[in-house]
Amino acid sequence: MILAESKQMIAGHIMNAVLRLNLLVSAVFVLALVVTLQEMLEQATKDITREVSAGISFTHQLLSVAIADESLLNSILNGETRHVHLEVVDTVYQEDQSRSGNQSNNDAASADEEDQEVPGWFVGLIPGLDDLQEKQYYRFLPDGRALKLQADPSDELEEVWESVQHVLMLFVLSTLLSNLAIYIGVKQGIKPVADFLAGLNQIEKGQFTARLDHYAIHELNELSQHFNAMAHALEEAEGDNKRLTHELMRIQETERAHLARELHDDLGQYLTGIRAQAYLVKQSAHIPELVETVTGQIVDHCNAMQVSFRQLIRELHPVILEQLGLLDAIRTQVENWRQAHDIQVQLNLPDVLPEFCDETNTHIYRIVQESLNNIVQHAEADQVDIDLVLNQEKLMLKVADNGKGRSDHSLSGLGLRSMQERAACMQGVLVFNQIEEQGSMVLLQLPIFENQIEDKDKDKAAIAGRVKSKTDREINKMSESIVAEKVV
Repeated sequence: MILAESKQMIAGHIMNAVLRLNLLVSAVFVLALVVTLQEMLEQATKDITREVSAGISFTHQLLSVAIADESLLNSILNGETRHVHLEVVDTVYQEDQSRSGNQSNNDAASADEEDQEVPGWFVGLIPGLDDLQEKQYYRFLPDGRALKLQADPSDELEEVWESVQHVLMLFVLSTLLSNLAIYIGVKQGIKPVADFLAGLNQIEKGQFTARLDHYAIHELNELSQHFNAMAHALEEAEGDNKRLTHELMRIQETERAHLARELHDDLGQYLTGIRAQAYLVKQSAHIPELVETVTGQIVDHCNAMQVSFRQLIRELHPVILEQLGLLDAIRTQVENWRQAHDIQVQLNLPDVLPEFCDETNTHIYRIVQESLNNIVQHAEADQVDIDLVLNQEKLMLKVADNGKGRSDHSLSGLGLRSMQERAACMQGVLVFNQIEEQGSMVLLQLPIFENQIEDKDKDKAAIAGRVKSKTDREINKMSESIVAEKVV
């Protein structure tokens, strides 16, 4: 329903554009018609003047021969002549007859105008025609009468009018055919355009199921394929995001439940025991041996709480990064993992690394950690190679194993996706490759934007010792304050 409404709305916009295009084409044709008619009328004036003048000249020459032959003269007078009107007048009343003749000629011309097909408004458009019609010529006959010759452009006017009608019909037909061709062409091309715009409208609204049809035109078909591929990729990405969002929410709740269990089952039990032992010390102050034993147990419980605190902090945040730096943190992590899972590890690290920010160090550390966890969960490998290679342009991390590879389900899980997101945050690229029964490999390529390198002679052990001592003192103070509060 939404797609149909979008198509109708887009089709309406396109048809409005077609209407504007048709109006523009029609205006161009009208302008061309006006210019053409103007040129035709100017040329008609020249043609009529030339033809009428030639007709009068020819009639003069013909009359010069026919005056001596009465039968030939009568034949000319009774016959039809083009461009010239002949009339015999009485010479006795020549001037009066001329004036009355002008009036009669005007009446006759008016009568002829009514009979002819040329409309009067068109005759009025031709300049200089009135001056041409007013000219009169006389030839005297042997019997004393006179022969009056007057220009008659009616035949030429009819020819010009017919030409104008033909041109007008040609322009009208051309305009109609052009607009019809535009309408048909746009109507045929409106469907893919409307489909494409409607599809984009759906994509804009988050409806990534939009797809375009196949079209006969090669270019449109390629555009349709690219659009469908884009929509499919967006649909898959949206599905992955929804699935990962649910997975993140599930993991978040799992982590919260884990923290709650740790605090309740471990630290909570210790606090309860310390509280009971403190109460016992208070009640048994007169028994030094018992007080000494109970206070020793309290100290043991505080030490155990301190260990639990450290373990919980390490799970929440890799404090070891701040204590030792990235390289030693990776060494420590890999060694602990190797001892816990009895898997051979070949670790190759550079002597120095760029001074990455804390966020970048955390991302690299977590990628190594996640890669090792995935190997334990999915690969069933007995050999792991970890290489961290540094050059002038990029840092490359490779974690490879000789296991059996991973299932499709594990490839679409949160672990690999989180590593890819971490790589993207560092403007790097993470690629996962696997060959069935030959193991898998995680490859991270990280561009280096800083030229500052760590000092090779830095005494990391001393720094780590100072940080560790400070942390232990803070935890001891925290434990003592908790014990004192519970005792009170």
